[in-house]
Amino acid sequence: MYKLKLILSSVFVVMTLNSWHNNNAIATNDVVSRQAGHFVSIDGLWISTPETSHTFSSGIFRYVFHFNLDHSGKLTARCVFLLNGKYSSEWRFVNTKYDELTRRITLLDEDGNTYEGILDLQNTKITGAIHLKKPMNDVEKTTTNLMRANKDLVVTLFYPYIPDLDGSINYSYQKPEQLDDGIQTASIYAEGVDSLSIIGLMKEIINQKYGRLESLLILKNDKLIVEEYFYGYNRTQLHNIHSCTKSVTSLLLGIALERHKNIDIDQSLFSFFPEYDDLKTEEKEQITLKHVLTMTAGFHDHKGPPEKDKPGDPFRYVLSKPLKTKPGETFKYSNESSDLLGGVIYSLEGKRADEFAKEYLFGSLGIHKYFWETENGITHCHSDLHLLPRDMAKIGLLVLNEGKWQKSQIVSKEWIRESTKPHVNESKFFDYGYQWWHRSGNNLQWWKEPNTVSPKEHDLITALGAGGQYIMIIRDLNLVVVTTASDYDIGKKARSKIPMVIEKVVPALLYTR
Repeated sequence: MYKLKLILSSVFVVMTLNSWHNNNAIATNDVVSRQAGHFVSIDGLWISTPETSHTFSSGIFRYVFHFNLDHSGKLTARCVFLLNGKYSSEWRFVNTKYDELTRRITLLDEDGNTYEGILDLQNTKITGAIHLKKPMNDVEKTTTNLMRANKDLVVTLFYPYIPDLDGSINYSYQKPEQLDDGIQTASIYAEGVDSLSIIGLMKEIINQKYGRLESLLILKNDKLIVEEYFYGYNRTQLHNIHSCTKSVTSLLLGIALERHKNIDIDQSLFSFFPEYDDLKTEEKEQITLKHVLTMTAGFHDHKGPPEKDKPGDPFRYVLSKPLKTKPGETFKYSNESSDLLGGVIYSLEGKRADEFAKEYLFGSLGIHKYFWETENGITHCHSDLHLLPRDMAKIGLLVLNEGKWQKSQIVSKEWIRESTKPHVNESKFFDYGYQWWHRSGNNLQWWKEPNTVSPKEHDLITALGAGGQYIMIIRDLNLVVVTTASDYDIGKKARSKIPMVIEKVVPALLYTR
């Protein structure tokens, strides 16, 4: 397991894991042995002891193991990684063995890595170690002792809902609660939705068919008809929307440009950064604001400097880079380009993007609880805006209604239309606008073999963030779908939200009695 190896060699990266076969049973029996008159049980939750957890610059990694005996007597084990107390990713096993006589537990993943430990007679500690089949950076074995963990972690880490006593998880639809937040709610029954299909979809989500979803909101005809939370989440918890932040930045730029009608997006990028005129070249002067919006500026590829070498002036750092391609010629996804847009907003308004958003966007939408990360006084316009799912839905409704919220035009209709339409081809699967993704019946469906187009597919406007954060808009169906998730270790699961909407949500809305 790649991430496991890197954790043990003091390097933190994102790992690629294999799919997990869901087992919803919670044990009502114990895996036990009787040794020297003691009752020995390994069943339940265990967490790595503080002294055998791992500390990195990004925080503290701990392991949580769940040993579970189902009704057939089969013992299974799962493990998740926690980063600073929050779910990070999962370690999956293909074989679990427990010797009742020696109290030895052996867990094997498909790469041949193992966890081996021995349960003490007092049921309070498992002394063990992680063994790597292929050592990395000379790390072959690391001590990882376990102690009993709070049983409440079962739901927040391993199960979307609290299971019944027999291990089953049942779903019952409830109309979203009407709050004083500007969003109207309605029942799926009142909106003519195929309720059986929605309930069937919920069962698939509970079985993790679409990854580790933590929230799902569906809005039809400007009304919230589905609002579900999983793994202990609820509507009051902020979620990092990651690169959905880019789409919010696009809205902010649209508002700023409406306030400065003399600005043309085809003018040179350097006209917004006069303090960096010394970096201009004849070639770089061809970079326009539109090129930055569509990620076709052409700057040389860069994966970001090491933490210790982060530039004090990120705008100078980016603008000083050589060009790899001619501006406007090639799409290249770039966080740095999105951060430059924050610099453009500051150039026009004299305010950081988060300050400008508070006054001209969030305040108008009634978004009051949020957090937007900054660094060295500069807003992260590429990521790290933290919103409530219902406030993400407001962003979707704003786009659906062409920049209008209730009776106020917050963003110009022209900007919404221009920024959300396709301008460049990102791949066979997506087109790209001004920091918004776009799909249509002309794009291939990657989740099918062979990859084919579906002319019946509705145009889909999407804000897309790592790990499964989505704001999806289908105008001709008056539909907005919001998801938050923690599928950071499985790209396929993170992307599964799009086929979920296309193949499950849309047909349910097109249902006719």
